[in-house]
Amino acid sequence: MQPFDSVLSAMQLESSLFVRMRAHAPWAISFDSGGQARLVVIAKGRGWFTHSGHPPVVVHEGDCLIIKQGVVGILGDEPDRVAVPCWQIADHVTGETVSFGGDGEVCEFFSTLFTFDHAAGEPLSALLPDVVHISMPQSAAGRMVSILEQIGEEEAQGSLGGPYVIGRLLDVLFIQAIRTWANSEGHMPGGWLAGLTHRQLAQTLHRIHADLARPWTLEQLARDAGMSRSTFAALFKSVVGVPPLTYIATWRIYRAKLVLAGGHSIMSAAEQTGYGSDIALSRAFKAATGVSPGQWRRERRASGGNPLT
Repeated sequence: MQPFDSVLSAMQLESSLFVRMRAHAPWAISFDSGGQARLVVIAKGRGWFTHSGHPPVVVHEGDCLIIKQGVVGILGDEPDRVAVPCWQIADHVTGETVSFGGDGEVCEFFSTLFTFDHAAGEPLSALLPDVVHISMPQSAAGRMVSILEQIGEEEAQGSLGGPYVIGRLLDVLFIQAIRTWANSEGHMPGGWLAGLTHRQLAQTLHRIHADLARPWTLEQLARDAGMSRSTFAALFKSVVGVPPLTYIATWRIYRAKLVLAGGHSIMSAAEQTGYGSDIALSRAFKAATGVSPGQWRRERRASGGNPLT
């Protein structure tokens, strides 16, 4: 499984609140999702979105916002409205449509809170800004709204298997939003996502992730890429942001976290990440995170599953 697929699969996206909102001007609503992230999709009309330290941006029908956990933002018909907290309007309902505001022009949007395993999401979350603003093509926007309506139906009905269906639909929404944003001009983030789309490095990254535990060397990676060591190392760092062996070490620690989070032993994590012994993994793990694998797992459990940062 390749990095984007494996990260998304491990994140285990789940919706914890879903609501369709019908706002009539004048209106403004503030989002403070705390430890959860939020997805907002404009289904009709337009609005202004602001968050701390950034100028207001216009969001149109079909636009999508991914708001990371801990970020406070305001959406309104004008950028200077006094906002009402979201929890006062809609955080007590799910799977329903809520109307608020005055009696003027209408803006309809979907808002869903979603949770995920933060340890699993580290590689992707680190590349994204606090707020990802995606302008969706009309055809893609229509599909997004259709999927959101399906999520709303599942939330409202509470049918057998509903949480699983919602999770998979949310996967599709998240993938589509990130893919559209990354492919739009000037938005491709650096790091491993940039490497996966780079003509000369994509195959190298695929080989690395297909066998992360392999004792890779710079010489071997350069030879497989058809370059000299110096040329390969310079290109890799310029695109991905870190030297090749540092990149491999970082992903090995990430993989070790997933193995440990799954309830496996430190030795099992060492074997699956190429360290060979629990002592070798513990040394590398502590150098990367500041704590031992055992302590990381204990503190994760004590915090209800949230990882150390």
